[in-house]
Parts: sequence; structure tokens; C-alpha cells
Amino acid sequence: MLNKLFIHSQEIARKIDQCAINEYHIPSLVLMEQAAAECCRIIQNKEDPSKKICVLCGQGNNGADGLAIARLLAHEGYEVSIYLPYHKTLSQESKVQFQIICSLAIPYTDDLDTIRFYINQSDILIDCLFGNGLSRDIEGSYKQLIDMANASNKKIYAIDIPSGIHATSGKILNCAIHADTTIALDCFKEGHWIYPGKEYCGNLLLADIKIPTSLHLENEHAQLINEELIKEMLPKRDDHSHKGSFGKALMIGGSKAMPGALAIAAKACAASGIGTLTLMEPDCIGDLMAMKMDFAMHLRANDRDGHFALSAVDLLKQNMDQYDLISIGNGMQRNEITIEMVKTLLSSNKTVILDADALWAMQDHLEWLNRNAPTILTPHVKEMTFLTNKTVQEILESPFSTVREFTNKYSNCILILKSDITYIGSKNDFYVLSRPNSALAKGGSGDLLCGILTGILGHKISPSKGAACAAYLHSKSAEINKDPASINSEDIIKELAFVLQKLRKD
Repeated sequence: MLNKLFIHSQEIARKIDQCAINEYHIPSLVLMEQAAAECCRIIQNKEDPSKKICVLCGQGNNGADGLAIARLLAHEGYEVSIYLPYHKTLSQESKVQFQIICSLAIPYTDDLDTIRFYINQSDILIDCLFGNGLSRDIEGSYKQLIDMANASNKKIYAIDIPSGIHATSGKILNCAIHADTTIALDCFKEGHWIYPGKEYCGNLLLADIKIPTSLHLENEHAQLINEELIKEMLPKRDDHSHKGSFGKALMIGGSKAMPGALAIAAKACAASGIGTLTLMEPDCIGDLMAMKMDFAMHLRANDRDGHFALSAVDLLKQNMDQYDLISIGNGMQRNEITIEMVKTLLSSNKTVILDADALWAMQDHLEWLNRNAPTILTPHVKEMTFLTNKTVQEILESPFSTVREFTNKYSNCILILKSDITYIGSKNDFYVLSRPNSALAKGGSGDLLCGILTGILGHKISPSKGAACAAYLHSKSAEINKDPASINSEDIIKELAFVLQKLRKD
């Protein structure tokens, strides 16, 4: 598996393709053959040669890819038929591929009634109608064909992106192929990772067509997080190190109503390898936290009505300089004292992690994020509305641009936008994690992530890489051989030890 799985917008993916052709002098037909060969290999690995395949081709280069795929599959013994409309007005590359199809006498048609027969007789459909460049609504005969394909209940492979899905926004352009598997060419597109596009893609795979990696790195991009990438980034632990090598963290949180939030975060932090850990908690839960967390030090603050009293702000000012990094927010409650404590931290030169109620505290004070030290924010989509002028729906529809706009405006911030797909951005890095798991759809999951993040950042890793590692560890540690409804925070913390061990040993 490739270490670097790039994600680009429609515009940049097309720019990279053209740069490969015009600046690196790789002929379009060479890239096309590479794409077809890789798609053919993937399909061969999954489908028996006895299967009948119908390839639906458009007039452009996605259709030309389809013609090449059809030819290679026919060569491997599959019975192949092709839909190719208006074959007299094809792109130059499609004309070359069409001539080969004609020479090999592979059956094709531009008639909808005939293709209906081909579809009914086939086991598998391959969608090559429209690729990355589509920007208009699909109508007329193409809409009829897409509706026909979706209604057929045949297995569908989409090449590059399902026809009808916008490659940047993931929106449906009037109608779209509902694929079982999508084989992205060269890179993933942002629309693969935004709903409803994600849903229409089915199982997402990537075909490496040998475009130079440098072209991806030179342009705005995100990377899909996989195990290989995390192994590369995860900090090592030298046997000759000492507790100071792995950071001195302060975690601020807790209240009489929510003592467990801080306890969960602290346990996850310890399990992630922090050097030393101190918990700053209101006195009303001090005895409870001491029993729960006998491996942490405790900084007790005065309490009022079950949460921090105002004097906690002065206590924080007196003590915060001794720590390398500080997290705040888990179970604190939403009140003026939380706001004052967040303000105090953000006026310091410490690395700060804002979670839970600390994110609420920021909604009218975003100017505090203009600081020189790193600030890591961990909002779910609703909490992200505190940090932007966008609604939940607007954030869900444009997660890439939402994260980029925020981190461009606040250049020392790292944002972890949490959902079933997690988007992690900073000024220079962008990562996407897609490992949906209903075991994490319960209270305490965000506290776990905050703790893992704090523990990993103690290893002196860059904040953006630390955020990517933490998000992966959080998700992977929830993949336990139990019903997801029964998995709890303690299960995930225990599993974290084995996940870390495997990543560092393999």
C-alpha cells in the first residue's frame, strides 16, 4: 500500500494531470494505459473471468479510460460489451482507443435499447461516463442511462469518481451512479470524502498511474491517513530516555457534574506515554480524582457551586509556566470562569489544547487564537459553529474549505474537525481519517481523543503530525472484537497499549 495517499480538489487534480503531460512529457495515452492496467488488475483480483462486463463510456477521457479497460478485460477472457455514444465526436485519446476496440471486434452500441439488453445480460457494470471534470447537471440520454444502471441491481465499478458526483463538493449533479466500488485514478478527490459523494462511491480504492509525487506535494493537498503513514510519523521511545523526554502536561477540567470527563482524558493521556501528568481540578472532586488517578499529580483549585471558583485563574497563572503543554475543557462546564481560564492560557507561550467546554468559551474571542505558540482545537461539527459563522449543514457540505479557511486565518492553530470522517488541518498540513465506528458514538469519546493527543504531543512531535497520530490511535483502539454498543472508554484505553505496540514493532 502506498504511504502517501493524496486528496485534491477537482481543479488541482486536473492541473496535476496536465503538468504531468506538458511539463514532464508523459503522453496522455501512457497515463491512460497505466490507469487501465491498474483498474484491470483490481477488477481481476475481485471478479471471476466468467463474469460478463458492460462498460459505460462517455465521449471524453474518462470514456477513453473505459475503452482501454474494456480491451484489457477482454484480453483476460472476460466477455465485454461497451456503450459509447456519438463515437464520431470523441476526444483524440478516445478515438485511438475506439480504433483498437473496432479492430478487436469488441461489441459496442450507442443505442439505449441495445445497451439495456447488454446491461441485463451482464453481471458487472463499469462506469466511465464522466470523470473528474464534470461541473454541470446530467440530463437527457445520460440521465436515462444512469437511472437504468442504478435500477439494474448489478455490481457497479466507478472509474475515478461516480458519474454525476462533483469531484470537489461531493454533490449530486441531478443524478449519479451509485457505485459498489470506486477506483480513483492517481489521487483521491475531495468529493470522495464529503457526503453524499462518499456514500455514492461505495468501497474506495486508489489506482497509482505513476504521476510524479513531487507534483502532488507542490500543490495544495490533503493526505489520507493509513497505518503506513502513522508508522512513519509516530514518535519513537528511546530506551535511554527519561520522563522529561516525554513531556510535562497539565490537564485542566472536571466539575461535580462531570468528573469522569477529566478522568477519561487523563487515563488516555497516561496510556499514550506522557512523561508526567498533573490534573488541575476543582476541590469538590479532588478526593474522587485522587482515587481514580493515583499515577497523576493534582493541583486542587477552589470550587464554587460544583465547578472552578474565580480564584482558580490566579492559581493557573502561578503554576502554568512549569508545564510543556496544557489541555483544558473536559467536563469544566460553560461559565465565565472557564472563559477566563482559557484567556489566561492563550496569553501564554505554552502549547494549548482546547477541547469541549473550552471551545464554547472561544466563540466570542477568536482573536485570542492570534498567538505565537501552537493551539490545537478539537471540535465536533456542532462545536465548529462556535468557531465560524457557518451552520452545521454548511460545515458538513464544505469540510475541506472550512478547515483551510480557519487555519489560514489562525496560522498557529491545528484543527481536528471530528465526525465519522475526521479532517485535520494546519497552515502547512492536511490529513483525513475515514474509519467510521459506532463504538465512538457515545459520551467520553472526545475526552479520550484529547487525552491521547496530549500524551502524543508530549513526545515533542509536530502538532499537526501529533494530531494525525492521535486521531488514528483513537479510532484504531476502538476496533475491538466486541459489539460496538458494548465498547466503553476503559476498553479503548486498554486496547491502545496493543495498538501502539504493534505500530512501533512492525
